Amino acid sequence: MLFIKLWNYLSGYVIIKIVGEYGERLLNQAALENLYLWDIKRQNGNVLSCKVSVKNFAKLASLARKTRCRVYIIERVGLFFVILKLRKRKWFLFGALLFIAAVYFMSSFIWSIEIVCPDDELTISVDEALRSWGIKEGIFKYGLDKEYYIDKLLNEYGGLAWAQMEIRGSRLIIELVKKELPPELEENIPCDIIASKDGIIEEIIALRGEALVEPGQTVSEGDVLITGKIMLGHEPDGEEEGSDTLFVHAEGIVRARVWYQKAVKVPLVKTKRVPTGNSKKSLILHFQNHILNLHLGDISYTLYDKRVLKEVNILPKLGGGLKLNIVEYIEMEAQKEYLGVENASIEAEAQLLSDLEHLSKENKIIQRKMEYVLDSDEQAVIGSMIIELVEDIGKKQKIEYGEEKL
Repeated sequence: MLFIKLWNYLSGYVIIKIVGEYGERLLNQAALENLYLWDIKRQNGNVLSCKVSVKNFAKLASLARKTRCRVYIIERVGLFFVILKLRKRKWFLFGALLFIAAVYFMSSFIWSIEIVCPDDELTISVDEALRSWGIKEGIFKYGLDKEYYIDKLLNEYGGLAWAQMEIRGSRLIIELVKKELPPELEENIPCDIIASKDGIIEEIIALRGEALVEPGQTVSEGDVLITGKIMLGHEPDGEEEGSDTLFVHAEGIVRARVWYQKAVKVPLVKTKRVPTGNSKKSLILHFQNHILNLHLGDISYTLYDKRVLKEVNILPKLGGGLKLNIVEYIEMEAQKEYLGVENASIEAEAQLLSDLEHLSKENKIIQRKMEYVLDSDEQAVIGSMIIELVEDIGKKQKIEYGEEKL
């Protein structure tokens, strides 16, 4: 039923009034001619009203003359008549089409960026990072590689547990979830110091509690290294449970040799961007968080870089400021470059050193080992690095004891 109504509106129909003594005969003749009439109503003795499609109206008018009835059009309805009216008002039609095109064009850009994160400092930092990467108001939303920027955020901010980017209309919504670190135990809560990862003990200093491991001993994640549960007669500096055991808040330093491994894949043939020598300029208007691109000609480059040539503050005292930037779009082309095994290996090592650089800032590196192999298709070099270093692996864990301790 809904489809029929929609079809009638799109094709157009008229609401008519039939006047004459033989209105029923006209309706019968229309049925014999397969002319579809609907919403037929009797207004009074000799007057009927109904609806008929534009296509069938002329045939119905011809039958009306044969049955000595008169047909009057009460109302014209449907898209067909709307288009007829607009054809007489070409400039209005042109303006309407231009408006629709402008709305569609403007909806192809990101006009608002929202970062959902409970940490204000992290929100500001991520916003600055995104802008430095080119993610800002006014960018084209189609083709935005969300997965790439999510991975980049997670790599840049080690405190993030999860990130998501979603485009809703002209809004880019970025949701961030921080890693929940376990709360620090208060000094009066008995606890052990356990291993946060596997390793070989290099040094252990029990400042409070009793050391259970020695240098040179291999430990696994979760092993108790310094216990806060002390048998009486050892170090009675804590609270007492029954008459045999003391519970203390263990403190100490446990440094161990641990290993980190990471691998990267570098293709033997890389694609790099090279300027073609062609460029075009554009004006970009900034007001508060809104950006409008005023292209001077079409920017038809498939691949391009852009740089700001000049920035002009038009109304600096206006709330949010009104700025005009002159931007140059530089056409680039992709060129393939053959690295070879040796250069690909050097690049793999540089990437690995960069990725693992944060480990060497706080810890002493004992040994670094690099390995290179070709992948199964012999199209890339796989570089892997194993780093052995000494770091503090101790973390506190609350001692769970029953209700014996009073």
